[in-house]
Amino acid sequence: MLNIIKAKWQDILIGILLVGIFILGFFISYFAFKLSNIFVPKPTATPNVFAIATPKPIEQTNKQVGTYNILLLGYGGAGHAGSLLTDSMIIVHIDTNSKKITFVSVPRDLWIPGNRKVNAEGSIIGFSNVGSTIASITGLPINYFVSVDFGGFVKVIDDLGGITSQVPATFDDPFYPITGQENNTCGFTNDQIDALKAKYSGYQLETQFTCRYEHLHFDKGQTGLDGATALKFVRSRHGDSDFGRSARQFAVLQGIEAKLISFQAANKFNDIVNTLSNIVKTDLDAGTIKSLVTIFGDPKAYNFNQIQLTTDNVLNSSTSSDGQFILVPKTGNFNFSGIQSYLQSSVK
Repeated sequence: MLNIIKAKWQDILIGILLVGIFILGFFISYFAFKLSNIFVPKPTATPNVFAIATPKPIEQTNKQVGTYNILLLGYGGAGHAGSLLTDSMIIVHIDTNSKKITFVSVPRDLWIPGNRKVNAEGSIIGFSNVGSTIASITGLPINYFVSVDFGGFVKVIDDLGGITSQVPATFDDPFYPITGQENNTCGFTNDQIDALKAKYSGYQLETQFTCRYEHLHFDKGQTGLDGATALKFVRSRHGDSDFGRSARQFAVLQGIEAKLISFQAANKFNDIVNTLSNIVKTDLDAGTIKSLVTIFGDPKAYNFNQIQLTTDNVLNSSTSSDGQFILVPKTGNFNFSGIQSYLQSSVK
């Protein structure tokens, strides 16, 4: 019976693991020998962003027995500017009482105490500690975290032979940065560059160097994506908004989920397990994952929901003292009570 339950969870929750979660639990008996480097070790004498404390036992939230919150963090990784900034922050809220799973997307531009954007937390305090920050914002205690290197994300999609995703809305991004071209002078002389610096600053200055960028365009509707294109699709910032990007991330997750399920049906999943093991870090150990799968029970009983924190509900657009675009709560800067109330009523 347990094996049947695991197989069902495999089909339903496989998409969650794309950003790095329970898929490993479904294959833990068969693939355990390949997955050892996914589980983050205890801290060494010199702390780093991946170091964590002793693995935690299975724990439920303090507010309601039977609910669990898992924080998914996606970061650029080596070869990307701001390699440890989290482009994606999603809470997976699992309520075994109401049989409901809710994906809560936290925007990276949310301004937090310390006068920084929330996407910088992982690089400053360590990915395993970001949960406490997210909990103070959302009121959802974080039980476990999973971090994913988007560099490996490209290889996963290519190993799958590409995916098909539904573009939620047509968008254009004329300034998507080309990796390795960050310092290209685009033919300007030193005097011309000095003149540009005197006239422009920040993003306006950067966009004068058009050779550093490529033009992205996606039409609304179904589209095929290889790994590199999918990464651009989910990371593009200037075509719509942070909220649009969140919707695109969900669309890609759904596309990968569908492809992974087809791979499992064709008995080809083993082909990408090694890639997954290289890009996923978590404080969920193998035993905990197996136990959680049992606790969650039959996935057919669950409903799924998505929530985005946006200016349509709990946030306002603003500008920091140094000119950065930021998002602040409608209840006031650093006052997250409105966000917490909204989520408490929304995840029920």
